[in-house]
Amino acid sequence: MIKAIPSPAPASKGGSPTTAGEAVSLAAPIAPKRKCCPPDCGKHFLTKRHKRWPVLLLLVLLFGCAPEQSKRPPNRILSLSAAATAVLTRLDLPPAAIDEYGLIAADAPPPPVIGKGAAISLEKITELEIDCVILWYYQEEAAARFRSAGLRVEVLPILRLNQYPDFLRQLGELTGQTAQAQALASTFRRELSQIAAEAGNAGIPVYFELYSPGKAAGEESYIGDLLRAAGGRSIFARTGLASAEKIIENAPEIIFYPEGFGNPAEIAARPGFASIPAVRHRRIYPVPRRLITEGIAPLEAVEYLQAQMR
Repeated sequence: MIKAIPSPAPASKGGSPTTAGEAVSLAAPIAPKRKCCPPDCGKHFLTKRHKRWPVLLLLVLLFGCAPEQSKRPPNRILSLSAAATAVLTRLDLPPAAIDEYGLIAADAPPPPVIGKGAAISLEKITELEIDCVILWYYQEEAAARFRSAGLRVEVLPILRLNQYPDFLRQLGELTGQTAQAQALASTFRRELSQIAAEAGNAGIPVYFELYSPGKAAGEESYIGDLLRAAGGRSIFARTGLASAEKIIENAPEIIFYPEGFGNPAEIAARPGFASIPAVRHRRIYPVPRRLITEGIAPLEAVEYLQAQMR
């Protein structure tokens, strides 16, 4: 009887034959290789689609958390806005540094002065560990420079008297003092309403001269807002240069000017001004610059102007 000869063992993945005990009969069909388990089992979790998850997670951590970080109150603020300096001081969080123009709003002793306007030393910012800069909407170039240096920048919009409560809330949210800022805003609205009620709607014509002859504060301005709240009105709609003839023609009953930038005698002596009611009745008054600088002391400013117009 002839015995069946075992078939050669198939080569393994490495190329070497299997052992004799692993020999497969020629008559037995070779079963196809099975996957270890269905594709949706845990062992197949990291498919091509799933392998992208770590990258997506990293992007979320880098960019998705940035808004949350920006909501954290800054530790050391550089204020390039006198109005912001005044509000931060009222919130018991005076800035760590200011520019020269901010001295008008700072308490004594003032914070370190590290520049003027947008001319600020980045070395000083680093030295003082500044992590946030507050500036006005028109300081776009400075804002871009500070951002490129890795600093947080808070931009303040144009400020009018009726927007002052929003201004308070913006700085309250920035510093984590929302409740205190809201309380200041409520007090401001209430007291301004009381002052305006006392003033009535007299609309006394006013020429408010700004820093040089003929430069007038207009009705559509922060100073125009102060005048209306105090019971007056600017004789010009917009801020700008006005001729002496136009000033005389509008016959202001009161003339205001910033303290240190003129005097009653000089204004009264201008050609043709003798016929102006404000000159005839000697109603030419200086106004402290602090009171007409946007956002420093709006209620005090309205009360001062109202007292002069009585």
